[in-house]
Amino acid sequence: MPNIIKTESFILKTIPFKESSLIASVLTKKSGKVKLLVKGCRRPKSKLCGTMELFNQAEIIYYKRESKDLYTLSDASVINHYGKIRTNNNKVNAAMVLCEFFDKTLPLEETDANAYTHLNDYLEELARSDANAVKPLALCYLLIVLAGAGFKPHLDNCVRCHSPVAYNDKRVDFSISGGGVVCSDDFDDTVVFLKSDTIRLLKEIYNNSSICIDTGRFEEIEKLIPEYLRYHFNQLALNSLKFLE
Repeated sequence: MPNIIKTESFILKTIPFKESSLIASVLTKKSGKVKLLVKGCRRPKSKLCGTMELFNQAEIIYYKRESKDLYTLSDASVINHYGKIRTNNNKVNAAMVLCEFFDKTLPLEETDANAYTHLNDYLEELARSDANAVKPLALCYLLIVLAGAGFKPHLDNCVRCHSPVAYNDKRVDFSISGGGVVCSDDFDDTVVFLKSDTIRLLKEIYNNSSICIDTGRFEEIEKLIPEYLRYHFNQLALNSLKFLE
């Protein structure tokens, strides 16, 4: 017999299925990421029409069968449509950055309450943000969820030998493969050069400090994150990040 699950969720991704249905990837509050078959929701008169829009927060009911990893959605109602995000194309694209990251990296049905909370906080803050803060906000939250996934950059000393690293005005050596700053003895071919201010900014983000949203401060982080994702997440590329303005 199937279990009936009722939970809050975020819609991460949908793909058409047959003539009128969808397969939806959703991040649930109770069960982590699950895949759902949403029958008939593309019909205009379907009661589910509109509930499966990307990054909607919705309360869903689905049938879980132990022998399958694709479950059938029974009902859904929208909790938050994030109308203030949907009026701005760049905010819509920014909303998709974290949705795409979680869709591509989270294993099925591995409970991660932090992921759900981070996505909720991100969308709420994105809805309130000024237009010039959209990209920095997306980059900040990407760094936060990277830490939640176990890939927080090591910034206090050399990631390999733990010796002190001098932060000077010219550059700090950051090893993408090592996942942190390195001293001159542990230099490798994945090292990129970051300004000391960039390292300070990274520390501010992880210390939950009040951050001055100056897009110029985020230029190096914007270049670093795609390379970091590719190396540590099996060549992962976030398409939504590429077009973020």
